Amino acid sequence: MANTTKTSRFEMRLTEQQRATIERAAATRGLTLSHWAINNLMDDAHRDIREGNTIYLSDEAYDDFVKALDEPMSPQTAQLLNTPAVWDERA
Repeated sequence: MANTTKTSRFEMRLTEQQRATIERAAATRGLTLSHWAINNLMDDAHRDIREGNTIYLSDEAYDDFVKALDEPMSPQTAQLLNTPAVWDERA
């Protein structure tokens, strides 16, 4: 089981209105302010990471990409794919 001991703190300054709004949102879910904030921060963090690592192509660029995949592999690319990685113990 992963270590779930919480040893790190995260603090932020809020206006009274911001805090009241967040407390109200947490109460509607039956959660503490901290639990509600952590859940929402983690959801948004995962979304931002996923979106930051996703490449979006226009229809034209996608068609070009698929066409390139269907073309035969160049000898240089085949050689590169058959070359062991520098971090591979067999290299």
